[in-house]
This record gives sequence, C-alpha cells and structure tokens, in this order.
Amino acid sequence: MTRWFGAAVLAPLALLLGCGSQRNRSPASSVQSAGDSLLARGESLYVTERFAAARSVWTVALRQSRAAHDSVREAWVLTWLGLVAARLGDVREARGLGEEALTLKLRLGLSKELSPSHHALGLVALSENRNEDAVRAFEAAMTTARAANDTKGIAKAAGGLGLAYTYLGDYPRARESHRAARDAARRLGDIRLEANGLANEAMLDIWEGVAPPAIARLDTARALYRRVGFGAGEENALGQLATAFELTGEEDRAFAALDSALTIARRLGLGEEEADLLRLLGGLHVRVGDYRRALRYYAEAEALMRGAGLAANLGSLLRGSADAEVRLGNLPRAEKRLREALRLHLASAEPSEHLNDLLLGAEIDFRRGGMERAGPRLREARTVADRLNTRGTRVAVALAEADLADRANDSRRVLGALRGAAPNMAAGDFGSEWLASALAARAHARLGALDSAVIEGRKAVAAVERLRGGLASEALRATYVTDRAEVYGDLVLALLRLNRSAEAFAVADGARSRGLFEHLTTARTGTSGALTREMLEGESLLRRIDSLVKRLQETAPRIPRERGAAAELAGAPILAALSDARSHYEALVLRAAQGDLRSDAVLGVRPARLDQVREALEPGEVLLEYLLTKDRLLLFVVTRTGLQTLESALDGPGLSQRARLIRDLWSVPSADWKHGLAASRALDSVLIAPARNAGVLSGAKRILVVPHGLLGQVPFAALQDQLTGHFLAQDYAVVHLPSAAALAVLRGRLPGSGGTLEVGEGFAPFPDQLPSTLPELQALRASLPGVEIRTGRQATESAVRRALAGGGLVHVATHGILNVNNPMFSRIELSRGLDAGEDGRLEVHELLGMQIRSPLVFFSGCETGASLEWTDDPLRGTGDLTLAQAVLAAGAGNVIMTLWRIDDAGAAVFAGRFYRNLTHLPVADAFSAAQREMVADARYVSPYYWAGYTLSGTGRLGAQDASAASVPVREGLGPRSQQSQRSRP
Repeated sequence: MTRWFGAAVLAPLALLLGCGSQRNRSPASSVQSAGDSLLARGESLYVTERFAAARSVWTVALRQSRAAHDSVREAWVLTWLGLVAARLGDVREARGLGEEALTLKLRLGLSKELSPSHHALGLVALSENRNEDAVRAFEAAMTTARAANDTKGIAKAAGGLGLAYTYLGDYPRARESHRAARDAARRLGDIRLEANGLANEAMLDIWEGVAPPAIARLDTARALYRRVGFGAGEENALGQLATAFELTGEEDRAFAALDSALTIARRLGLGEEEADLLRLLGGLHVRVGDYRRALRYYAEAEALMRGAGLAANLGSLLRGSADAEVRLGNLPRAEKRLREALRLHLASAEPSEHLNDLLLGAEIDFRRGGMERAGPRLREARTVADRLNTRGTRVAVALAEADLADRANDSRRVLGALRGAAPNMAAGDFGSEWLASALAARAHARLGALDSAVIEGRKAVAAVERLRGGLASEALRATYVTDRAEVYGDLVLALLRLNRSAEAFAVADGARSRGLFEHLTTARTGTSGALTREMLEGESLLRRIDSLVKRLQETAPRIPRERGAAAELAGAPILAALSDARSHYEALVLRAAQGDLRSDAVLGVRPARLDQVREALEPGEVLLEYLLTKDRLLLFVVTRTGLQTLESALDGPGLSQRARLIRDLWSVPSADWKHGLAASRALDSVLIAPARNAGVLSGAKRILVVPHGLLGQVPFAALQDQLTGHFLAQDYAVVHLPSAAALAVLRGRLPGSGGTLEVGEGFAPFPDQLPSTLPELQALRASLPGVEIRTGRQATESAVRRALAGGGLVHVATHGILNVNNPMFSRIELSRGLDAGEDGRLEVHELLGMQIRSPLVFFSGCETGASLEWTDDPLRGTGDLTLAQAVLAAGAGNVIMTLWRIDDAGAAVFAGRFYRNLTHLPVADAFSAAQREMVADARYVSPYYWAGYTLSGTGRLGAQDASAASVPVREGLGPRSQQSQRSRP
C-alpha cells in the first residue's frame, strides 16, 4: 500500500515575492530626482512584472554607470539586477550581483542602502538551501534597517526570518516573525507586503499539517494580490493552495491551482517558480498513482533547478523522485536519489524535510530487510517528529509505523499506532483518512473482528471514492484507484467472510476505472483568456508534433509490410524531441480536464447493482468479474439466476510472467507456438477452471469477461482447458466489458428489435504497402453488399471521422501504432486529406473528443487494444488509455481490436470469416465462429492469427440483434453445435 506523508513545500523565493522590490528608499527613486529616467524605466518595468525587459534596461544603465565612473549609481543598479536575476531563476548570477552591490555600498558608506542588499542575499541563501546563512543575512538586514529607521525594511526582514526559521523547524519563532511582518505591513498600508505575510504564515500552517487556516489565509492573500495586480503574488498563493489541497486530499483542486500557477509563472518568466511548480506536479502525480508521468515532471524540474543552481527544493524533488521509483520497484535508483536528498537536507538543517526523508528511507529499508532493518530510521523519525511537535509530523510518523506494521502482519501494532494518530487527525483530512481507515480495516480483519473491518473498510472506500470523484480526467482516476485497489479488495474479502456477496460484488466492480472513459475535451464552460491560451498552447504543440513526425518520416521512410511494425527505427534525436512534445501535450490535456473544462461522463460511472446486471444478461450468458488483491484472486460469477464467488491464492509475479510469456510467444509467427500452451493452461487453471469446476459454465454459450489490472491484456480466447485441450474460444463466445455496471448501460441504449444495421464503410489507406487490406475490404463487401469501400487517398482521416459519427459499421484496415511512452498518441494511420489540420493520424486523444455512433468498429491494425507496461505487479501500468477504450468511451456499441501485431494476410482471412458469419449471427457469436474457423484451419491454427483479436462492448447490434443483412437473427450456438462449425472453410 502506498503511503502519503508530509506536505509538499514551495520554493523559498516564491514565498517572499515583493520583499525586495518595494524598499523604503529604492535606488530608482533616489536617482530619479537627479533626472535619471533610465533607472526609473527599469523600476517601472520591474514593478509591473516585466522582468526580462527590466533586466535589459538595467544592463544598459550598468554600462553607463561604469563608463561614467558613478559608483553610487552602479551600486543601485547592481542591487536591482540581482533582484531581477533572482526573479528569473538565475540564482548564481543573483548572488554574485548582490555580493558585488553590498561590497560597493560598504566601501561608499551607503549605510541606508545596506538593508536591501542583506535582504536580497538572504533570499538567495534560501534559494541555495543555505538556511543558517539566510538567518544571518536577514538579521543583518534587520539591524541595518533599524539603524536607518527603515520601517518597511524591518517588516521585510521579519518576513525573511520567519521563512528561515520555518525551514529550520523553529515554528514558534517563525509564526511570531510572520505575524510581525504582516502587522507592520498593515500599519504601513502596504497591501503587497501584507499579502506576503499571509502567504508565508499559510505555508507554516501547511508545514504543521493544518490545512483549513492555510486555505483561508491564502484566499485572502489572493484577493489582496488581485487588488494591486500582482500576478507573481497570485502565482505564489496558488502554488501554496495546491499543497494545502493535497493535505485535505482534494487532488482535483490541487491540479487546477498548479495549472493556473504554472501559467502565470511562465507568462512572467519566473524560472525558479516554474521549476518548483513542475516538482509539485510530479508529487501530485505520485499521489494519484501516475508514476511514469511523475518522473517526467521531476526530470524536467531537476534540469531547470540544477541548470540555475536552485538547491532550495532539489532535495525534496529527489525524495519525490525516489518515492516514485520505489512504487515502480526500482529500489537501487530510489536509494541513490534518497541519499542525495538526505545529504542536502542535513546540510541545510531542515528537520521537516529530514523527517520525510527518514520515513521514505524506513520503507526502503523494510523492503530490503523487514521491520528489524526499518526500525532505526523509524525511531530516528519519531525523535525528529517529537522535536518539531506538530500535528502533521505526529500523524505522518504514526501512519508510517502502522503501514510498516501492516506489511509485517503485526495487526495489534497497527491499531496501536493508529490510536496514537487519531487525536491528531483533523475532520475532513481525507488525504490521511483513507489510509488510516484502510490500515485499521485490514488489522481488524486479521484479528477476526469482521464487523469492525467492514465499518473501517467502508470509510476507506468512501474516502477514496470522494477523492477519485474530484478528478475530472478518467486517465487520472484509473491510476488513482489502481494504486488503492487493496482498499476495495480488503472490504470485499470482509464482506464475503460475512456472506454478504451482493455487497461484495458491487464494491469489486468499483475497483477499476469503470472502463468507459470520460471525454477529456468536451463542452467548455466559457471562452476565458486562460482557455484561449490553453487552446493555443495545445495547437502549437500539435503543430510541433506534426512537424517532427514529418521529419522522422523523411529520416526513416521505410514502412514495413507487417501491420504496426515499428516504422520509427531511425532518427533518435527527432524521436526524443517528439516524445518530449507529446508528453507536454498529454500533460496539457490532463491538466485541462482538471481546470475550466467540464467533463461529460459517457458510461459506467454508476455503481454495479446485481439485479440490474442479472437482468441485462441473456440466456446462456455468464459474466466473470475478476478482482486482484495483494495475495488473492476473487472471481464473481453472475448468471441470470444468481451470484457465486470463488477465491484462490494469487501469485502476482507468476501471473504477470505467464501473461507476458504468452504475448512473447504468440505475438509473432512461429512454428514453436505450442511452447506457449503450458502458460496458457496455467492461466486457464487460475482464471477459468475454478468456474468450470464449480459447474457455473454448464450450458453457457457466451462468457462476458470483466478483467482487472493486467488481465485486460490476457488473450482469454486462447486459454486452454487442460482436460479437453480446447481453447476457450472453441467452447464459448468471449466478450470483454470494462465493468459489470457498463453492461446494463450499454445494452440499455441498443436500438429495439426489428432494426437493421446502417451498413457503413470500410477503409484501406495503404493497399500497396499492405496488399491484403484490399481483399479484406472486398470480403467485407461480399458479405455486406451495401458497404462503401474507400482505399488509398480516399481513406482519409476526415472520412473515417465522418463514418464513426454515422450509424453504420466502420472497418479500418491499416497500420496501428502502440505508443508505450505516450499512450494518448497511440494511433491508426490514414491518408492525409485536404481538411485543415488533418495529419492522417487518428490518435487516442482525438478519439476521446469525438461522438461515435457506430454500433460496430473494427480496427484491423496492430496493438490497437494493447497497453504494455509489464511489471511483476499485475495491477501496475494498467491505467493507460488504449484505442479500444477510447472508441468505447466515445460511444461505440462494439469494438474489435488487437492485442499484438497481426499478419497482413491472416487479417484478411479473419475479417472475411467474421463478416460472413455476421450475416446470420449476433456480433459475439460471429466473432467466436471466426476464431473457431481459424483454429480448424491448419494454416492459421497458431494463436498468433486469431487470439490477439478481442471484442468489447454489447456483443450484439440491437436489443434482439437484427443482422447486418436484415436476416432474422439466429441465436448463438452452444458449445457442442459451435464445434461443428470449425470445419467450415
């Protein structure tokens, strides 16, 4: 189970916005009296947040001052240049300029101008993680400000000291300093400085683990910043709000706040703030279980920080990166990064950061050697927490101890640790509530207190659902719930022990992404400037992606004959740039879904009701819903007459390895394909045999599979019965569903009986490169004469889009490209049309924005239904969007996709047999009949030719399934009569 301890911390410089910009005696104001308009112009630009322009003006002023040997003016200009360098993230330059200015002022005896220089150097020290040096600099700023009777300088120095004390863990002195700064600002009537004081005290609230007062202070600070038009201040407040929302578990609001803050930081050119916001986005993606994307954000932020010498939050970034690596099982890499984080935090004497380092280190130690090895770091963490003495630190250590005790199966220690945390848990602290309840539920279950386990389990699930419900992007919801699957699994197990199987089934169906994803690019609530910028940024990225793809095609023009074979074999630098641009676009789409866009649910977001699922089943159908837990595999078998639950021990790594072995052996043509049968039989013994042995498949014609985690990549049709030697497809029609709840919804919107299929269109954009695609379409039209065929230049992206929006069948025979690094850019390739912006690539992110009305979509490409992120954990890497999921999400009734690269000639044969059967059979039965015929044909008996195809959706075209040719529907055949069809040519 994943831990979440401590709060993310913003860059120190970001929390002192304005502290060096509006001094009591500014250099420009003094020189302006002597008629120096150049410095006045620079100050005007700086105050209005045009920092790069201000730097240019002052650079000219510096040259003039030195040419005129005007040392006083030079000192003023150096001070300003140091401040603007700090704003733009050039910390090394800021430090050099600041020290040069201070030296010059001391030599010239400019005592009244010393406080601003000391203060600026204090800011730089915070950015460089030199907190004790920062204290000395701010104390010097305070002393010189008092000597000069500079009340504003005194207030700013107090604010700087408050931040330094915060990082050093001296929270009482920090709060006293922040309040002194805020009170002084209010007396002076300095709105900016007052807002800074509020934001800084809010940061202290966050460090102490109390979010509600922080949110209230930050809302007030934002209002003040807006009143004076201080965008950089609002960026700071938004970033702080994101950390407060993380404490309350409101990741949706945190995403929106960070996205708005990042927009401001980039607009103003705030380099340090941009780097730190990227770090916070990385941490937020860790929280929702999207570890690969988190590492991308961390890498981008780390490059910016190291390049600019920004050390203040580098340690926190390294720890966050280490946490993501731990979740992905990369312990050596995690340990290396955590060691550097520990070194940085010990050097900067930051106890709160050190505490979080120790807690992550304890987890790594536990994975290496159990509780005994984790003990020393856990005890050290408790000592640090006792010294800090805050609610947040006490909760963090208690949850860490409970989590490790849970993994060690020490249930009494779990409950003891949670009792210690309970007095410090705040109402509405959902970020910790779900974990505390989940740990308590498991401990009670182990101790046999099942009623208590159910009570705590329901609280945990309710907290997870509440938090998941706030994520507008279903891609994030999928990773979020995947990362917390044990919460559902534990409650399911407890309910089953109490013989409450219907309740258990409903909970189990919630432990998945609910399959049909929401639109990420649907109706907008307005056309604000922020949305316009967002759209422009997306369009710019897409244009860059298109340009890079064209360059890549010029570099590696060869397109292999096999459908979906990687054409991107050369041009490594272009590929790297392309992957980076796609990652940025994916991030933009996900953030957009959390911001000002309204998401419209397509299907499947309602909880499963057993009675509705049973009513949606037809005679001869059995629904198998799987749930993977830490060490158990649960199988719910639903028929029209009842529900049965089956349970077995789960070997997660073994399951993953067998699934991968099947893919490795059967995803390529090979005479040795039978070597995969042992793995196929082993998977059958785990996934199908329990239901078969229990007799629940007796008389069944169709199996509706609701997979979980990695099982979505298992070719169920090719699982082999050890006793009969039959593949599953030889005895049953196999249909995949994203969730049980989706079945009733999908079938509920089918047209009524007596209807016919609006025949539709077939597309083959590359008949020369893929010669069998033309016979494939000819076979389609031979079975369904009304189908319109488009080949070559007529098979354009816009034509396919129009067909998908219509009410007929859509068949596309082309290249399919699985993009593992950027799943939203997995695609099918089509001809370029004349429409503006048409690139000939229909990608996942585009499908999600469409309204598809086709009752049957057949993408006869390669890996169009695949999602490949292989780990030993069968739940990891299963949140990626695939083409199949995107098509269902957009409204298709049925979709046929492929799990691996398919053979060109074999694809034509399979499609021909499927469509011939579709003239007189429902979709599901026509599909399984085609698979059986391939098995019976010696040329195509290898699962390579037929097992990679999967059918997802309703399994039929209408409520009573009128056939495509308007022929009265013949119900699907049972196992015995189906086998007689295998001899058909």
